[in-house]
Amino acid sequence: MAPDLVDILSLLALVTVGIATPGPNNMTCFVHSGVHGWRKSVPLISGMVVGFIALNLLVLVVVIQSSGIQSFLTLIHWVGVIFIFLLGFAISRVSAVFEITKQPPLLGMRTGFLMQWVNGKEWGFVSLYMTQFLSRFGGDFQGGFLMIAIVTIYCLIGISAWTAFGNTLEGAFRSKRFTDVLFPVAGFVLILIGLTAVFRGP
Repeated sequence: MAPDLVDILSLLALVTVGIATPGPNNMTCFVHSGVHGWRKSVPLISGMVVGFIALNLLVLVVVIQSSGIQSFLTLIHWVGVIFIFLLGFAISRVSAVFEITKQPPLLGMRTGFLMQWVNGKEWGFVSLYMTQFLSRFGGDFQGGFLMIAIVTIYCLIGISAWTAFGNTLEGAFRSKRFTDVLFPVAGFVLILIGLTAVFRGP
């Protein structure tokens, strides 16, 4: 069963929140580019992409292999939901302005790859959209691969935008007025996503 346009747009809408809200990947690329330039950030981004695909494949295998174990799928779903809620509350309470007081080191592909496996935000989002959308993409590996390809390309565009505009956005993030508006709104959007997932169920 091929996904329709509404399914794809719904998936991208969820992923957009992950890209737009502060997290390890976008903040690292944002700061790294602001300090070292976008060219020297390419290896870091490449590692992130490889790690992101690997993590998605792992979650996909777990979800498909556990398709007959509803209790396990329910657990994966609710872990993702709980993390989204916690992330939303945490982001909405951020009031401090980002301050870069020390030049960060030059990061490469290995760091970008390893970051994905300790990125709680990413685990939460991947678990959530795999359990929410895989059935709409056919529920099998073919549909899962298509979903991973779509999300990866979309996230690469998003993280590239954070990187390309690192110097410009850095000035905005140093503005308390900007962050005082951004973070509560971002947190509220995440909480709405969590509530939507609660009402829809696993």
